[in-house]
This record gives sequence, structure tokens and C-alpha cells, in this order.
Amino acid sequence: MNAPTSPSTQHVRIVWSDGRSEQVRLVSIGKSGGAGEVFTIDNKLEYVAKVYHPNILQAHRAEYEQKIRWMIRNPPELPPVPTGQRGIVQLAWPVAMVMQGGRFTGFVMEKIDFQRTMELDYLLTRSQAAKEGFDTDFGKLVTICHNLASLLHCLHSKKIAVVDLKPINLKVYKQELYVSILDCDGFHIHADDFVSAAPQVTPEYLAPEFHGRSVSNPENQDRFALATIIFRLLNYGIHPYAGIAANRHQLYPTELAGRIEKGLYPYGRSGNRSVRATPASVHECFPDVLRETFDRAFASGTYRASAHEWAAILNGFASKSTGAMSLCEQGHVRFTGKNCPTCLRDGILKGHAERHKRFLTRVQTSPTRAVRYVRKTIRGTQTSPFQAALAQGQVRGLRQAPPTLPVRNMISIEILWIMGLAISYWWLK
Repeated sequence: MNAPTSPSTQHVRIVWSDGRSEQVRLVSIGKSGGAGEVFTIDNKLEYVAKVYHPNILQAHRAEYEQKIRWMIRNPPELPPVPTGQRGIVQLAWPVAMVMQGGRFTGFVMEKIDFQRTMELDYLLTRSQAAKEGFDTDFGKLVTICHNLASLLHCLHSKKIAVVDLKPINLKVYKQELYVSILDCDGFHIHADDFVSAAPQVTPEYLAPEFHGRSVSNPENQDRFALATIIFRLLNYGIHPYAGIAANRHQLYPTELAGRIEKGLYPYGRSGNRSVRATPASVHECFPDVLRETFDRAFASGTYRASAHEWAAILNGFASKSTGAMSLCEQGHVRFTGKNCPTCLRDGILKGHAERHKRFLTRVQTSPTRAVRYVRKTIRGTQTSPFQAALAQGQVRGLRQAPPTLPVRNMISIEILWIMGLAISYWWLK
């Protein structure tokens, strides 16, 4: 369903946190979501405004106004940014009210430079990150994970939780590696003087205890989502609940949400009887402290690491002075003392490409091989159980007509194999 349309320009009044107000003109930039539309502000290049759709205001105006007022009065203290790295916006946090006709219609926030940033989601696929001009390595990924955990800790210390934490709502500064969180007006707030719920969730990042029920512990939900994002960033986009059923006869949920709910996590140090790890995973290249922390988040879930704990752990790897990360013989960044995840991944892709080549060769030779089998069948010179079975089932038909059907069947099977392999190869790469 398309979001309601808004005029391309609007004249509104901005009310700043210190009580100052001014009349400004808003110009639409064509970005509209389910709740509102984003506008630039004339003569204020460092800010943008979010104006809620009329239908949203009609139903929730008082609720949104109260929440935005509280957020403007209570900005969180963010992780420090070096003075030389200007223009880093870590939160799309409200800094002023937007009023029209004397009524609340939206808020002003600092502008995130989309030229300097990219969606964190792009880092889950290395080829997509490369298209954005980002040269991915594990040192950069660990730093990004650390910065995200540090930012989340600042929110939790103010009793604020994101709840719907997911890669698509996160931006990464490609040079500085800081993270920005979007849609801050959707956060859960449980302060002493104000409470606001956050009902929006995404099943693939929702902790198992909250499937089918409301999120009763928002910070614990953030801990689960944070661990999921870190795992995916360090494991080439593989979700911690993506795996292969250990028994092909067992019922295995096709969707990630179902696997999360059933606790089908295959990457733990003790394994899982019901599901096996995806062959492309590099989780065994992670240091023990990371694997233990992932297990706490996914295998047991009883005491997940806080954002503060994640930040402390990751800082030990992000800091070059610790020596916790080093270069392998091929020049890739790896966790010191562990196998290189990049080399392992390259080996997996190389093996996959070789199998793909062999399949192509088999397809090219299948018609000739099939005709040869048929001729041996007719002569009664079968040399394998397959040929004998073919003779028993096909002799009568083969004597009456050319052996085109078996050949076509074999080619069809080969083509299906190749299609499946090609899809897997594309996903891995």
C-alpha cells in the first residue's frame, strides 16, 4: 500500500529546544515511509524534517507529540567522535518540533550524509559493498560492530531501546566506520517521567521468547538483535539460524522466524542434533570469546551479553595495539591464532566453482552417455545395476522408438541440478 502523498513544498514553523521559533519552507526529497515523509529545509542544509502523514496524525497526534517533546528535552550522550571527523550523525534524533497551523506535524533532525554512508545491509554481501566503493575486511567489520554496540549501550543507559533493530535501519560511514540509527521516533522509552511503547518488530531479528507475544523486555530484544547483526557481519551474511536439517525426514521450518522460535541454532560449540551449519560458514574461525558470546545469545538465551559487554569484547579486537587481529600469509585480516576466514571462504567458493564446471561437463556429455547405455541395454551387455534397471524398464519401448525420452529425462535432471547449484553459487558470492 502506498503512503499518502504530500505537497512537494510546505511552509511550517520550527520550534527549537530553547523555545526559539522560525518560519521555514520544506521541500520534499521524495522519501516517504509508512509514518511520514522527509523534507529538506530551506537555508538549513545540515537538517531535514520528517512530517507525519495526515492519517497517522489523525490517529496518533497526541502520542507522537508527547514522545517527540520528551526526546528533544532528553538527548542521549553519544560515543565521542574525534574532532577531525566532522559531520558524523549517529542518531536521527529529534532536535526541534515542526508545527503547522499551530498544531504538531513532525520534527527536525540532523541530516545524515547519504553520500558518505551506505546501508549496513550492503555489508552482508561483499559484492554489494564493493559496488558502494567499500573494501571489506574483518578489521573494518569488527570496528563497525564495536561502534554499533557502543551506540546501543548509550541508549540503554537512558532506558531507551530500539526494539526493531535491523540492518536496513542502520547506516555506516564508509571511511570513518561509525554507525547511524534511523527511525529514532520508533524507539521504546521507559524513563522515570515518560513511557512509550515500540510495537514494530521484524521476525528475523526477534528473540525466540517474543514470537507470538509482545516484547516485554525491550533491552533483551535489542541484545538478541545486536548479536544477530554481529554474527551476520562476521559470517558473510549468514543468519545464525540458517542451517541444514540433520534429518531429511524431519519437519524443518522453511522461514527463519520458525527456526528462531524452535531454537535451531547450528553454530554453537556443542552443536545441534536437529540442524547442521551451512557449509559456507566461517564461524569456526572466530575466537573463543566470540563463539561463547554467540552461544549465550542463541543457544541458551538465558543471559545474553549486553551492548556494553559486546562493546568491551569487540574493542579488544578493534584496537590495533592489542594484536588480537593480524594478517594471514595472503594478506587478509584474521583473528590472531585462528584460521583465516577469508582464505576459508575463498576455498569454499573455488570448490563450488569447480563442482559447477564438472556439472556443466556432465550435461554436455549426458546425451552421448545415455545413448551408449541404451545400446548396451539392447545388446544385453549391461555392466551396472543402473543399466540393468534401465533394461528391465525400457527395453520394449527402446526397440520400438529411438531413445529420446530417457535422454531428455537425464538432461532435465542435470539442468535442475545446475540451476540449484547456480543459485547457491550466486548466494555464496
